[in-house]
Amino acid sequence: MSTKRRPVSAKRAAAIASAAEFLAGRRFARRLYGTIAILALLAGALTAANLSKLPHPNTSVLANSSAPAESGLYTLQRDTGKDNTGRKKPDTILGTSLTASDQGTVIVSAPRIQEYAALPSALAVVTLNDDNTSSLEIVPLTGGPPTLVPLPGLGTVANLHAAGSKHLIGFTFTASSGTGQYWKSLFVYDVDNPSSGPRAIQGINGPVSAADWRFVPGGATLVAQTDDQSMFIIDALETGKVSPLGAHAGILGFVPGTDELAVADAGLKKGIDPPRYSTINLTTGTLTTLTLTDTFARDAATGVGTYASQPVVLDASGLYAQVVRKYDAGNEASVINLADKNGSRVLYQPAAEWSRILDMCVSPSRDYLAVETAAPKYVGDQYPVLPEPSPMRTDLVDLKSGTVLKSVPGFLPSWCR
Repeated sequence: MSTKRRPVSAKRAAAIASAAEFLAGRRFARRLYGTIAILALLAGALTAANLSKLPHPNTSVLANSSAPAESGLYTLQRDTGKDNTGRKKPDTILGTSLTASDQGTVIVSAPRIQEYAALPSALAVVTLNDDNTSSLEIVPLTGGPPTLVPLPGLGTVANLHAAGSKHLIGFTFTASSGTGQYWKSLFVYDVDNPSSGPRAIQGINGPVSAADWRFVPGGATLVAQTDDQSMFIIDALETGKVSPLGAHAGILGFVPGTDELAVADAGLKKGIDPPRYSTINLTTGTLTTLTLTDTFARDAATGVGTYASQPVVLDASGLYAQVVRKYDAGNEASVINLADKNGSRVLYQPAAEWSRILDMCVSPSRDYLAVETAAPKYVGDQYPVLPEPSPMRTDLVDLKSGTVLKSVPGFLPSWCR
C-alpha cells in the first residue's frame, strides 16, 4: 500500500493541475495540485542548512477563548500583502458564530498557515517554515502556549483532519530527505496523550500511503484511499482492524445522519459516459447506486462550456447540492443547484465580484452550506501545498431559502474539515 515517486516536469505539472482544475472539480484538483507541489518540493536541492533545521512553533494565540458556539465555525485567511517594513503580513484563523454580525475574531496568527483542523478545545495548525517544511502545532482555545507535535522528521504535512468530538487528529507526512521512508504516510495523533507521538496507520500490507482519507463521523475509524484507488476502512487505534471497500475513483464524503460513504467512479466508457456515484454502507458493505447528474458540455459555436462538479450528498433521500460552472472566453460564472429525484433549482449565485465558487460543504446541523468563493480574476498565493486564490471569502447559505446568512473572510471552513 505504498507508492514510488516519479519525477514530474514543471510543464507537465502545470498542464495536469490546469486540466484537473477545469475538468475534475475543485476537491480533486486540490488533492492533485498538492501532490504535484510535494513532488516539486522534493525534487528541489536540499542544503545542509535545510536538513539541520528542526520544525519549530510558528503560531501566536491572539484570542484565548472557548471555541465558537456549536453552530459556529472557523476560517483561514491568508494575507499576501506586506507591512511597512516589507515583510509579509501574517495569516490568521478566524472564529465566528452564526448569530454575530461581525466578520469573526482572530484566534491564531502565524507567518504562513497551510491548513488547520478544529477539535472541541483546540486547533491543530500546520504552518510552513522558511525552508517550506512543515510544523504541526496544537493551539489550545482556553489558554496556554501552543504545543509542537513531534513529526517523524523534516518533511511536509498535508490532508489534516480531526475526528469530530474525539481527541484524535490525522495527517499525511512526506519526508524531505528523499529516503523514501515516508511518502504520503498516514499518521494519527492523540492530543490528550502527547507523549505517545504520532502513530503510523497500518494497512493490510504495512504502513498506509494515502491519496485521500477521512475520519468516520462519531468514531475512531477512518476511510483511506491509496494511489491505486483502493479504499479501506481502518481502526485508527487498534492495529490489524482493516476491511477493504473496493476500488473507487474518489471520496465525496459521508452522507449526513448515516453510516454511508459517498464515492465517485469513472463512467463505464471513459471519456464518453458521465461519472458514476454510489454510497457504501460501512456496516454491511452494501453498495447502492446514486442517480446524480455530473456533465460537461461545450457549445462548439460559442466556445462556452458548462460543467457540473462533484455533488455534495445532503441526506439519505438523495438530495444533493452541486456547483455548476460556466466558462466563457476564460471567464467563469458559478451557481449552486439543489437537486433531488424530482428535479433541480438554483439555490445560490454569488455576487459578481465573488463569482468563482471553489468548494462547499454542509453544516453539522444540515441547515447551511459553507461556500468558498473567489474573484473571477485573482492572484494565487503561491503556497507550496494547498495553494489558493487570494483573497477568498466564505458565504453561509441557508439550504431552504438560498439566503446568505453572512459572509466571512477566508476559506477552509471548519465544517469541511
